[in-house]
Amino acid sequence: MIRCAVVGFGNLGKAVKMQIEKRLDEFTFIGVFSRRKSKNTILLENIEKYKDKIDVVLFCGGSDKDAPVLVPWINQLGLSTVDSYDNHNEIINGNYLDIVRKATDKSGTTAIVGVGWDPGYLSVQRILNKAIMPAGIQNTLYGPGLSMGHTNAIKNIDGVLAAHQITVPRKDAQTAALEGTVVNKNDCHRRICHIVAEQGKEAAIEEQILNMEGYFKNQPVEICFIGINEFNEKFSNKMNHGGQIISVDENAKINLNLEMKSNPMFTANCMLAYARANLKMQQEWMSGVYTNAQIPPAWLVSDKIHINEI
Repeated sequence: MIRCAVVGFGNLGKAVKMQIEKRLDEFTFIGVFSRRKSKNTILLENIEKYKDKIDVVLFCGGSDKDAPVLVPWINQLGLSTVDSYDNHNEIINGNYLDIVRKATDKSGTTAIVGVGWDPGYLSVQRILNKAIMPAGIQNTLYGPGLSMGHTNAIKNIDGVLAAHQITVPRKDAQTAALEGTVVNKNDCHRRICHIVAEQGKEAAIEEQILNMEGYFKNQPVEICFIGINEFNEKFSNKMNHGGQIISVDENAKINLNLEMKSNPMFTANCMLAYARANLKMQQEWMSGVYTNAQIPPAWLVSDKIHINEI
């Protein structure tokens, strides 16, 4: 049994809890920890009291402000983590890895970062494609659908009451990618933001969005301010998303297309797969911080499954 705790009880946290409860033959649900106490959650400040009952903490808070503070703190308490941190640049440049590594080095815990559908599942697919097509041209397109990380980043802006960010791939970018052309990442998509805002704060909110590094800056962005009734009617339950990896060389073309009815549900299942790997790593005394790309695929499933899939 893998004893899991959830930190954060937004859409992703609720999805992780739901998926754990569907697999009680393998996972044990310890509880949801949050900075805000409710009948469904335990105060996060009390998580250390549950330390001996938890194998892996699944961090489901935001990447923009929460993860860089709370994931290292949780590891410093002696709890191993899996998170869905989604800022590609901060992972690639190592800034987020360094923050978490300092905590795991002190505590001897195991942290797997950037586990979701991208970064995450599609990251592994890109590596496989690059391995077998080293001279190929590879592009990744997202959408159409809800981006949870970008939406959460908007929600953190003062004056935002509700937000929903849709990423839409540009058709000219898709055509160019299929032809084997390198497409500038900032030219691949349109980012459409539907926002309910406090009256009088619209201009300040728009300025912050357009200048947000790692999320919106230098990208085509459409910002639409709407009322709460329209928001609830059109966007409150829309959580579909998708991604497309296109790899082309002189011999082959790979076009991998991912379509999700629920972004949170797919991400939740990714996190549980890496929770399984995290516990195996702990049992092998593998402490430190790792990206999903550094984890052997066989560790993501039970020993009974992987040999049958070869």
